[in-house]
Amino acid sequence: KKGDTVSSLTVLATLITKQKIAEVSLNEVDVAKIKIGQKATLTFDAIPDLSITGEVTEIDTVGTVSQGVVSYTVKIAFDTQDERVKPGMSVSASIVTEAKTDVLLVPNTAIKSEGQINYVEMPAENDLALAKANPNGAILKNPLRRQTVEIGLANEEFTEIKSGLKEGDVVITRTIQPTTATQSQQQSAGLRIPGLNTGGIRR
Repeated sequence: KKGDTVSSLTVLATLITKQKIAEVSLNEVDVAKIKIGQKATLTFDAIPDLSITGEVTEIDTVGTVSQGVVSYTVKIAFDTQDERVKPGMSVSASIVTEAKTDVLLVPNTAIKSEGQINYVEMPAENDLALAKANPNGAILKNPLRRQTVEIGLANEEFTEIKSGLKEGDVVITRTIQPTTATQSQQQSAGLRIPGLNTGGIRR
């Protein structure tokens, strides 16, 4: 009551809120990219059809060391509540650290490198019409040409092309080398390209 004296660490009150918070552990490399206010998407092992957006609200300033690995706890507040989510459930978080609009993207499999140079392979001019007509694969008769590119952001599937390509260009995503048994036949027919992709703008 009023006038009472309490010692430190004494619990005076417990505040209960319906706001759900997800806690995820990140290593020191990943946590360096995280900032308060960044948006995230949460998924749950126990509720496979549920996806909830959220926002980073807190980042540990001091990491925890376990077996020589430093990790940091990041707290993410749910944007919406779902009664199926219970305390202690396993959660995975995809945090957007940077976003761009109107960028040119190509599949990661199309990007190759040699030293510090990044490049893509493209059909020769004489094979361009054939390649465009067969986006799922074609037998090209001429050597591929190399196009140097400047890359930007990337995720698990696509890489941003900052320069070197334009929308509509055809790039090679993978090639199949002829086997020994059919090498002479394949060489006369040309190189089979099973993966052709047209660079596009992702919005």
